[in-house]
Amino acid sequence: MTAHTGHRAGHTSLRRPGLAWGAAGVAATAWAGGVGLVTGFLALSDASTSRLPFASPALGGIALVLFVAVPFTIVCVLAAQGDEQAEPLSALAGAVLVGWIVVQLAFLREVSVCHPLFVAVGVAFLVADWHGPDGLPRHREVSGPERGK
Repeated sequence: MTAHTGHRAGHTSLRRPGLAWGAAGVAATAWAGGVGLVTGFLALSDASTSRLPFASPALGGIALVLFVAVPFTIVCVLAAQGDEQAEPLSALAGAVLVGWIVVQLAFLREVSVCHPLFVAVGVAFLVADWHGPDGLPRHREVSGPERGK
């Protein structure tokens, strides 16, 4: 689903409400998790806390906000505005989310239902860049050695 908007004469953009809402969901959960860890509202087990850098859930919460909440908030805003940078940034945010889960698993060495769920979400955001706002695959111009094949 896309909405056409004319921001200025001769310029039409495509808003991406699905991308915006998906990014908003990820951003909201990351903001909630980050704030919860920083404030102590979300408590980790002593074993999990001891595996964190400096044994600090607050540091983990700050990292969650910086690496997940902020990028997905930016993707949400850009997609809602119809900015053409929304898709490439969604791919970057999706890759960072998958990386975040891998790093989290390496540190905590505990698996929850959320881990495979958010890996799948991260991959979905990666794929959002492969398809245009109309859902069709993008045709990218080929340059360099691949050109002319």
